[in-house]
Amino acid sequence: MIRDLDIGLLRAFATVVETRSVSGAAERLARTQAAVSMQLRRLEEDVGQRLLDRSPRGIRLTEAGETLLRYAHRALGASEEARRVLAGRQVAGTVRLGLLEDVAVGRLPRALARFSQAYPRVRLELVVDGSQELDRRLRGGGLDLAVGDPNLIPAVPLARWHRPLHWVAARSFDIDLTDPVPLVSFAPTCVWQERVLSALDGAGLAWRIVCTSSSTPAIQAAVEAGLGVSVLLDGHIREAMRVIGAAEGLPPAPRADFGLYRTTVAGENPAAVQSLQDFLAAELEGLALA
Repeated sequence: MIRDLDIGLLRAFATVVETRSVSGAAERLARTQAAVSMQLRRLEEDVGQRLLDRSPRGIRLTEAGETLLRYAHRALGASEEARRVLAGRQVAGTVRLGLLEDVAVGRLPRALARFSQAYPRVRLELVVDGSQELDRRLRGGGLDLAVGDPNLIPAVPLARWHRPLHWVAARSFDIDLTDPVPLVSFAPTCVWQERVLSALDGAGLAWRIVCTSSSTPAIQAAVEAGLGVSVLLDGHIREAMRVIGAAEGLPPAPRADFGLYRTTVAGENPAAVQSLQDFLAAELEGLALA
């Protein structure tokens, strides 16, 4: 007789791993710690193997736990996608979404394609611009939702996450710190660039800007051409580049901050906007852990 794994037990297990504690999982799942611990025991009894090792330093996955976690994520993802698809058939309207270019050329567009499949009657209108312009459009009601830099948007974000930046250079580029560091720089208004310059100044390294652009593809092209070094998100590092850093004498690269925002101006399709908001919040949490 085939026995199916309990989806509720898998969710408890995955949540314990994500929060790194039973107490954290209990809070997220709105259950008691005892109830979550019982779910873990039931799951271990069902599969006949220990899934977690517990110690004063926290929780660690066993080999069996690592294997099951991959399948748990698939099962939970399929369950959530099925709900979105079924619910999405009833949701219709247009949602205007603003994105930073750094997000628009990353992995998020593929996620938006999945949203469109789940919500075929929701039409997305995308605007790619800087955080300050996205903020202006949000406040004026020209956008329903936006993903921007919390350092440049004064509103409180619905969700917030960060990603590491990496020093990058062309594969053939050799950096010599006896000379000023040649920088391929984002526009002066970019918060990332301010942090890059502060990091170099803090490390006592001289620098000079050899190229400035507000366009991520232009930054990538200048780095690939060997004009200098820059910082990029991991998803933007091309094959012709290499990651550099401490081995070359550079300080730690800064991080990039992002936030999800919603307009306060009443719109015509609140159900469609809410559907995209919930979808993005879940997707962006995944990106933060990637």
